[in-house]
Amino acid sequence: MRLNLLFLFCFPCLALYAQRPSSDTLLAGRLDSVTVTATRLENKALDAPLSLTVIPKSRIQEAQQQLSLTESLVNVPGVLALNADNFAQDARIAIRGFGARAAFGIRGIQMVVDGFPESTPDGQGQADNIDPGILASAEAIRGPSSGLYGNAAGGVISYSTEEPPARPFAEARASAGSFGFQRFQLKGGARRGAFGIIAYGSHTRLQGYREHSRMESSLFNTRVHFDYGKRGRGGGNEEGEYGHKNNDYNYNDYENNDSACQGQVQLLFNYLNSPLAEDPGGLTEDAVAGGRRQAFIRNISFNAGEAVRQGRLGTRWKHHWGGRHKLEAYAFYLFRDFENRLPFEEGGIVSLDRKYQGLGGDYAYTGRLGTLPYRFNLGTDLAAQADGRRRFDNLEGEAGPLSFDQEETFRSLGFYWVQELEITDALTATLSTRFDVLRLAADDHFLSDGDDSGSLDFESFNPAFGLLYTLHPAIRAFANLSTSFETPALSELSANPAEGGGFNNALLPQRAINYEAGLRGVIKRKLYYQLSLFYIRLKDELLPFELEAFPGRLFYRNAGKSRRQGVETSLEWQVRSGLTASLSYTFSDFIYIDYVTPDGDFAGNRLPAIPRHFGFFGLRYLHPSGLLASLRCRYLGALYADDANTEKDDGYLDAGLRFSYSRQFSGWSLHPFFGVNNLLDAEYNSNIRINAFGGRYYEPAPGLHFYGGVRVRVGD
Repeated sequence: MRLNLLFLFCFPCLALYAQRPSSDTLLAGRLDSVTVTATRLENKALDAPLSLTVIPKSRIQEAQQQLSLTESLVNVPGVLALNADNFAQDARIAIRGFGARAAFGIRGIQMVVDGFPESTPDGQGQADNIDPGILASAEAIRGPSSGLYGNAAGGVISYSTEEPPARPFAEARASAGSFGFQRFQLKGGARRGAFGIIAYGSHTRLQGYREHSRMESSLFNTRVHFDYGKRGRGGGNEEGEYGHKNNDYNYNDYENNDSACQGQVQLLFNYLNSPLAEDPGGLTEDAVAGGRRQAFIRNISFNAGEAVRQGRLGTRWKHHWGGRHKLEAYAFYLFRDFENRLPFEEGGIVSLDRKYQGLGGDYAYTGRLGTLPYRFNLGTDLAAQADGRRRFDNLEGEAGPLSFDQEETFRSLGFYWVQELEITDALTATLSTRFDVLRLAADDHFLSDGDDSGSLDFESFNPAFGLLYTLHPAIRAFANLSTSFETPALSELSANPAEGGGFNNALLPQRAINYEAGLRGVIKRKLYYQLSLFYIRLKDELLPFELEAFPGRLFYRNAGKSRRQGVETSLEWQVRSGLTASLSYTFSDFIYIDYVTPDGDFAGNRLPAIPRHFGFFGLRYLHPSGLLASLRCRYLGALYADDANTEKDDGYLDAGLRFSYSRQFSGWSLHPFFGVNNLLDAEYNSNIRINAFGGRYYEPAPGLHFYGGVRVRVGD
């Protein structure tokens, strides 16, 4: 039955393929070159000596539901994106295991948006204020990157929002679907002389698949540009193809160009209001079998869920002159008002008032070191985070007496120097070094049980060294050695099993060293491939656990040592004009080497919540008439839910289809779209709660469901 259903939906794709398409503008006979910035030195994606994946706008927005960032990450090898359905817990994203421990939000991965750090200095990151509807691209660095970004950089995801357009436009998008899904979006932008602006707003409502899983949120994002100065004749900005190194930074052009002088000032504003995100909680295996749509009874009794308001205002300045010199600086302020209701009484309501500000800058130079082409970027980041955290008793969803009141601060100062030397035409070396000074403090205001105020100080130096060797225009080999360190987040330190205020001083920073080698290239402008092999040694890995008295609340401890090794590979093949196939596969062998807890010795066990095998297969076809069809298949192998490796969640295949149609009229265009998720109606869990007490590890995912909508665009 499921195979028949798959055939019925795929048949239109096959029928379209039988027609003869003309060339399209997306992949017209070749894969275009892509410039990346997450590496701190602008570079071609093929020329970065590390594992890197670029996700274009079409993969993020085109015919997508745009309900979660996980939609656009499923085809990235090494990146595991879970929890697309529980908005009280936020998306759970892990890169080579970094981030897998997160109870909510994102840990161990640096999130960057438009060059601004989205992650706080203590390593926490939220994706609820990043809307796919305004994103232009994403860059994912897979592997420890503290040599570039400092604390909690087990990997990096850098998002870029759309820039003000060259021609004015206005756009409206409305969509609806299963389980009460409704989403309304408005977007528009224009340029006039040196000024440009783009603004975006969205409102989303969802009843949810499971009981007690409603969600509602509104978001506004705007970006203003002011350009000044004149562009010289140099700069080497002509678009090139894969296979030609250094197209964006031609050294000879820079040396002969002393007149180019230009700059840009950007102003960015983002605001999120999410008054409702209910948490249905985790279920035992028996409970899931008895009813996949039910919620844990205590989550209903205590009205578990969250409410969030967050705003950010930032400015960024870019200036470059003479072709060789470039200055950048940024400053921002962010506030976050957060309330979280947990399914227990004592301290079961958490109120968080966060203030986060930062500034930084860098100087980039392109020239020569002796006779060899040489570039560097020298910069600094300064950030200050202050969390006013209070806990109240949860009296069936209402706030009771105050039980915890603490001001927590995290200040960081980092200096980095990224250098690149072109030793020969075929060999390039990159060296990144970063030094960070961190200070954490807790000021206890709840003094009835004593004053538990205190502070912690850390310093860390992290180098990273990489080599890129061009064996052939279609074959590049790279190798790198990199490190990372990760302090416990403030919320993890304040979750003290001994209760009271202050920090859990037993927690230590997690440290890792990464060895990596790989190949990448483009064959005949039609087949892009990438292969990475990695080996990571970790010390004092931070891991979550629960206590019987506080179900749903996580505490943390360190594992002695662990080892991670694996293989990541991806292919993108333009089969013919209009038809593209994508494939990725990840093998992860993550093992505890030394890990003793009160519950047992887990040495030799596998890390929970990470499958040994996962992969993606996709087909995308664009017909000259404007009809788009794509098939997306994601496979996740079996994984463990606990450190003891006694609870195993089975693997599954999640398939989906996307259809859209674009029709141009005089001065406007129409774009209806339709999608099917979980096409095979597979029964699987969208999230795993690691080491949950009472065996409540599982959050069931919805079965077969649909969405559809229309986008109307005027101008442009």
